[in-house]
Amino acid sequence: MSSLGAITDTTPWYIICSVSLILLVGAITILLRAAFDARGRKTTVFAALNLLLAFCLFLALMDCFTIRNVSNAGIRAFLPFEEWLFALPHMCYALVEVALGLLLLLSARDALHYRKYNLTQDSIKQALDSLPEGILISSPDGVVRLANLRMNELCRALTSGILKDAGNFWERIRETGKEQGSGVLVRSEGGTFLFEKESFVLNGETYDRITAMDVSDRYRIIDELEEKNGHLLDIKRRMKDATELSAEMFLSQEEADARAALHNQLGQVLLMGRHYIQHKDTTDPELVYMATRQMNSFLLGEEAEPYTGEEDDLSRAVAMAGSIGVTASIRGEVPKDDAIRELLGRAITECAANAVKHAGGDAVTVEIGNAPAESEGAPALVIAITNNGAPPKGAITESGGLLSLRRDVEAAGGSMKIEAKPQFVLRMTF
Repeated sequence: MSSLGAITDTTPWYIICSVSLILLVGAITILLRAAFDARGRKTTVFAALNLLLAFCLFLALMDCFTIRNVSNAGIRAFLPFEEWLFALPHMCYALVEVALGLLLLLSARDALHYRKYNLTQDSIKQALDSLPEGILISSPDGVVRLANLRMNELCRALTSGILKDAGNFWERIRETGKEQGSGVLVRSEGGTFLFEKESFVLNGETYDRITAMDVSDRYRIIDELEEKNGHLLDIKRRMKDATELSAEMFLSQEEADARAALHNQLGQVLLMGRHYIQHKDTTDPELVYMATRQMNSFLLGEEAEPYTGEEDDLSRAVAMAGSIGVTASIRGEVPKDDAIRELLGRAITECAANAVKHAGGDAVTVEIGNAPAESEGAPALVIAITNNGAPPKGAITESGGLLSLRRDVEAAGGSMKIEAKPQFVLRMTF
């Protein structure tokens, strides 16, 4: 078996030296890791012994290489112990490397097992780097002591540089973001983050802690709610405008109805006054007086004096028709429903006034009867009103009193129809 000196500068020798160098680096790493993790005295001593053996092996190999070169130069300046190492078979060194390799593997396995089941600085750093929130711990002067990956990413996004000074980084956050309670809200392309800064004391020293919480989902929902609230406010505004428009339309309709009623009442009074002047002997002066007084009080905005004549709407309408020279005749059974009687009285008043003004008539006839109902139930009540005047010359345009009467009839669940040929007929069906 060849000695170590015999294989110097050959491939086996270089292989042995390379493995020795690898073992030396591994032993140094294991020792540093044991000291860094504070594994304890026993583990540190074992790692140091492993490093010592690996170093001695590597030193012996390098010394043998030196002895070989010196011997080739004809110089003999080495110790007997060195000559003994030089004469050992190279397989002895290989076996020593195998033993050191096994020790190194055992040490590495023990270190991995310890890091897996125990809390170390590296495991803390790894856990911090895996967090979705950013964490930065620094000294009061801004020196960064600890920062995880997310905080470094945020620093690059906000400052386009690496995280060096915590104070400058916080000033940049305040300039970029918006105050939100005790923190600063920053919106960027990467999302929305809430930064908060606070101080704490550890082992008698004061540190600053900056945290960044990802609130993108929360503020996305808030943005959606604000958008929907804006839409709801727009709908509310439109509904308000529609309500005001409806109120204006209602008031306009009420005003139109009031004007129509005023027009009809004024026409009735004027017709009544004219008839009284022409036919004093057949007209009740008290009725003319009370109607004129009520009209004047209404026009002047005064309290209308109660009418002391007929109490019933239908009877009052017949009396009012008679006061303008129109005889109202009712044939058939008069309905007992107050609403229908009131509508019938208004229809008689309107037809009597139109008979005098447009047809030159002096009598209206009311026919009350029943007709088969369109659906199952009680028969329909039909009221037809005609006059003895000239028939209309053309189609009748509903306005004023007739239009107001139609709306009230339909509101009461009935229907109204006006015929012009061969004579005027106003027909109401309930």
